[in-house]
Amino acid sequence: MFALVDASMTNIDTKGDTGRPGTKTPRRGRDPIPATVDWLLGFVTGTVGLVLTVAGLGMYTRVDRALITEVVTAESTEINGLTTAEAVAAGGPFVDWFSAGLAVTGVGLIIAAVGFVRARRRTRRRVADEGGTTATFWASTVYGIAVTALVSFVPGAGIIGGGLAAYLQESGSGTRIGAAVGLVGWVLTAPLLVFLTVGLLAGANAIDMLAGGAFLAGIVVVSELLALAINVVTGALGGYLADRFL
Repeated sequence: MFALVDASMTNIDTKGDTGRPGTKTPRRGRDPIPATVDWLLGFVTGTVGLVLTVAGLGMYTRVDRALITEVVTAESTEINGLTTAEAVAAGGPFVDWFSAGLAVTGVGLIIAAVGFVRARRRTRRRVADEGGTTATFWASTVYGIAVTALVSFVPGAGIIGGGLAAYLQESGSGTRIGAAVGLVGWVLTAPLLVFLTVGLLAGANAIDMLAGGAFLAGIVVVSELLALAINVVTGALGGYLADRFL
């Protein structure tokens, strides 16, 4: 009987110990990028977003018809085949839409920066408790975008960014994450493209030249889509090369 009681008490103690808080031993996870880099990326992105927001709001509130007239007449020449009066009339709607695009893009970057830093803090806490890696797919994508932007003056910068993202993630899906670097980096600037296109159409419509405005808007859209294709392809190539040789 005493043996049974002792065994039962031992089982109870064992279950109680395993359920007590603080008995879980944290497992060391893979952390190739210091947390300082996350804060730095968030700070830089947020700062750029703030500058764009302030610039957009300032342009929207301060640039009026009188200022546009002053700027246009100072050139004393026709602008893209437009008369001074036409340039002034088209400039008002264009500036309004373009400045709004700057502000919206800036706010988007600020939100993205805050969300990134918060998400990285959660990921690092989870990895510290459960193990794994902090170099998740989306985090590695962001690092790749940052490097691409940093070396954008170098031909084929997307290859470098896509390769870095694939190297950090180590999942064997280098082509996919490299393509994501090119795609997400382009998406961050998409709001500005949309507002710029609408601004061209609104300005052209104000002077009854909607067909010409649509032609210019089409050139802008095609150029940006071509840039998107190039970014995705070069990023995917960089990811493939990283998987293949690193």
